[in-house]
Amino acid sequence: MKEFVPFITAIGVSLLVSTIILMMITRPLRQVLGLLCKNGESTAFWVSFTTVMLYGTPLLFAVMWTPIFSTEPILALRTALISALFGAIGGLMVVGYKIASARQI
Repeated sequence: MKEFVPFITAIGVSLLVSTIILMMITRPLRQVLGLLCKNGESTAFWVSFTTVMLYGTPLLFAVMWTPIFSTEPILALRTALISALFGAIGGLMVVGYKIASARQI
């Protein structure tokens, strides 16, 4: 049962990081995508897609890199936070790059 604690910690930290980031960028993201999508018909899809990716990428990194058999909970928490932030920053960079390149067209 102790093996589940780092795993649940990684999931929780990842979801918390993603939720905080998405709370900050959802409204501006919707506005930018609304400008990029002709007639705004596909804006809802792209906002949903970006939301899923910004939850999925940090979760993937957090679950992959958090040591499951760690004896110290603080190590699992630290690793989960670092990997979730790494995944979130990577996901944001991809989204930002794609939006920036689409705006130049």
